[in-house]
Amino acid sequence: MNRDLLHPRTKDDAASSLSDFPSNNVYHNNLAQAIEILQCVDDAIDILRTIELADEKPVRAQAQAGTGVGLIEAPRGLLYHMAKINDDGVVEDYDVIVPTAQNQINIENDLKDYFNENLDQDEETLRADAESIVRAYDPCMSCATNFLKIDLIRR
Repeated sequence: MNRDLLHPRTKDDAASSLSDFPSNNVYHNNLAQAIEILQCVDDAIDILRTIELADEKPVRAQAQAGTGVGLIEAPRGLLYHMAKINDDGVVEDYDVIVPTAQNQINIENDLKDYFNENLDQDEETLRADAESIVRAYDPCMSCATNFLKIDLIRR
């Protein structure tokens, strides 16, 4: 979605693949991640070539109560954080919404569509294709491993 913001070297190296985006094809997720990795490498090269390091002492902020919300891009999507801190600087509440949870409904809908259109396939094909759909969303390892249970009832 931000191909115009890509590093010039990344744009050149990934030019043949960039025409596939934006895409609603879940199987393009891995290609998008590969382009993101290339972007990171190109940015890192520039940073390492130009960085000027200075010896600085750490600054410790005074603790104060409050609630903070943050959003960061993670390898599998967006990662939301919310923290509530008391007057002593102790975390009283913390909540994280991981990308796998955000993708859950789409994963389930894609599986539902797949099964509705392919019930005539044998069990091994159904299992392999369903696992491929789940893994295309790049869920965390435990979710990818434990997500899919198939019980076929043929009539």
